[in-house]
Amino acid sequence: MPEKGTGILSRLESEPVFVLTSDQDWAPAWASKTLLDIANDHEIPLHVFRTNACPVLDVSVRLGSSTNGWHPNFGSGSSHGSSPREVVQHLQMAFPSCRTSRSHRFIESTEAWQQLRRAGIIADSQFATLMAKAIRPLRHWTGIVRIPIFLEDDVFFEYWPDELPLAEISRRLFSPGLKVFNFHPTFVGCNAPSRTFYDSTREKIFGSLEPAKGVTWQRRGTRDVLLELLDLIRSRGAAFEKFDDIAALADHDLDNPSPNLKTNDHMGDVR
Repeated sequence: MPEKGTGILSRLESEPVFVLTSDQDWAPAWASKTLLDIANDHEIPLHVFRTNACPVLDVSVRLGSSTNGWHPNFGSGSSHGSSPREVVQHLQMAFPSCRTSRSHRFIESTEAWQQLRRAGIIADSQFATLMAKAIRPLRHWTGIVRIPIFLEDDVFFEYWPDELPLAEISRRLFSPGLKVFNFHPTFVGCNAPSRTFYDSTREKIFGSLEPAKGVTWQRRGTRDVLLELLDLIRSRGAAFEKFDDIAALADHDLDNPSPNLKTNDHMGDVR
């Protein structure tokens, strides 16, 4: 590890640092394979926040082509559990040794943060920006390092459906700061151009062994945006880095004023 002040925080002051992540979101294997193939073809490390077992993703991790984090569902009716404690215990069993997390639908709470930290999570990636400049990690009071997202695929097509203008991304792409991308396997596999298209086809997607007729958008969509971005970044001689590495470097580089902080399940509750 570098000495404090010479690591990731220093780099982010003067250069962009690119990271490719994905939220599994119970995607069918064929959609996950589409995203993995793109990452492998471009020799890019992919970090997948996992919800469930998937042979395609499991093999990829064993081969070292991708890495795992948790994608806990803390929402009502979650298949992961009925409380933050149960959700975290479920993921500990399903994906042991993970040190990073991004919650489904970005749901978070004081208890969820505490349970994640107690389970050994050192970093999350919960805060989605609209391609903000000068993004850098920061330390949460639990000790977890928070790594914001530069580009979230569904946020992008919420703002610019169908059009998906690359210029909106590229004008800030090479400015200094973290550039964490989040592309969902289902959106990439279906090449979704908008929320409207996705919502109209989602009933045909989940649980399928192959793409059903009409599920894959035939014109420019999310998959094309991802490919265009990867080609643009490669054309500038830049490379992607592993999310786990960035998390570890930030955990080392950021001050942790209270590493032995004792918490209880009612902190943050003033009622």
